[in-house]
Amino acid sequence: MLAHAVEWKCQSPKMSPKFRSLHLTLNVIFALVVAASSGWAASSPWVQAPKAKARLLVGGAAQGSSGSPLAFIEIALEPGWKTYWRTPGDAGGLPPSFDWSKSTNLAAATVAFPAPHRFTDKSGSTIGYMDELVLPVTLTPLNKGEPITLVVGVHYGICKDICIPVEAELALDVPAGVSEALPADVEETLKRVPRPQDNLAAGDPVLVRAVATLEGASPKIAVEATFAGDGAGADVFLEAPDGLFLPLPERVGDIDGTGRALFEAALGTDVDLAALKGKPVTVTLVSESGASFATFVAQ
Repeated sequence: MLAHAVEWKCQSPKMSPKFRSLHLTLNVIFALVVAASSGWAASSPWVQAPKAKARLLVGGAAQGSSGSPLAFIEIALEPGWKTYWRTPGDAGGLPPSFDWSKSTNLAAATVAFPAPHRFTDKSGSTIGYMDELVLPVTLTPLNKGEPITLVVGVHYGICKDICIPVEAELALDVPAGVSEALPADVEETLKRVPRPQDNLAAGDPVLVRAVATLEGASPKIAVEATFAGDGAGADVFLEAPDGLFLPLPERVGDIDGTGRALFEAALGTDVDLAALKGKPVTVTLVSESGASFATFVAQ
């Protein structure tokens, strides 16, 4: 569980401007101290919205030759509220989007999504996260070795009985020379991001086959995979480029004694089969023990 900085508000109308400035400064410093003591190098103040709040965190650098600093977007929701994965699912929704244009010394910001969950209610099935979402962001500075002023406009949707679009602008200074040593909080967050099939961790699902049948009376995508243990929480999600819609797969039969399971997505009239042909399809495999992904070409 991520440690949250104390949310501060300056409410007293009798507070002098000088004291108010000092009060806010001390609260920001306290937020940074809380973040650092929990493993994060620094954090921005929370930006509050109805039923949700968001902030930026910094925690170490990407391991490997690049050593790019890592930032994190944390979205905390009130109990029972959910937000969306980068593909929202059959029932639709508003996936997160990001505007980094106000940042300085930033060449690129690559956002990774942790393994999502499927939610099904009377409106249909969606893909996303309940209560909290932490998105790792790999930062590429324009000038390596210099600090980054990170500013991001985040646009995301949240839902419970109703759906609400949310906008927040988050800002945080990222110092130069962030250590590559990853605190425990950071490592735990990164473990939730699906890994490619050639770099699996213990417990990650293994893709056996993924095939698209685009001709005939019953076009479909079939995905077969092996899940660790009893396959608890096993699920499959599909993504196509250029905004092409793909439905959620459904499991066919039970998971067998080896952990192997078959999922199929029926490609109905709402799928543009001609546009899908020859396109790369990303398969994300999730379970309680791990998550992975692979890409194949729909033929």
